[in-house]
Amino acid sequence: MFNVTKGARGNKGLTAMVFAFSVVAVVFIGFVVATGSTATYYLSVSPSSPEYVSIGGGFLTVSLDVSSSEPVTVCITDSTGLSRLESGKGALCYLYAQDVTSVKKLWRSPTNGQFYLVIMSEKPTKAKVTIKSGFLVK
Repeated sequence: MFNVTKGARGNKGLTAMVFAFSVVAVVFIGFVVATGSTATYYLSVSPSSPEYVSIGGGFLTVSLDVSSSEPVTVCITDSTGLSRLESGKGALCYLYAQDVTSVKKLWRSPTNGQFYLVIMSEKPTKAKVTIKSGFLVK
């Protein structure tokens, strides 16, 4: 009598599919890790002049974490909004939070643009700003 068993040849398709998935997963994880960046700024904000931090383009997602000792106003704007703020006109903000001591925001933005995080205060205060940018940010 003959015994018929399925050998390694029958599993080649499954093995190839698992290998291809593994390669794609490793490349994707490497891309996510390689494109991320984190920056922390410690700012002294005075009532007479707002502080701003440049947020470079070329990213898909930005995580902002702003904390301060006194209430501040936080605004994310572009170069047009920044020039309006500096001239004393009203703000054009993509994100606007007024009189807060802590802001956490996950923000998706257009790529290849120059944006600014502007922090204003009525009283002298110290602020800590953490910006994480990249393809995927938590």
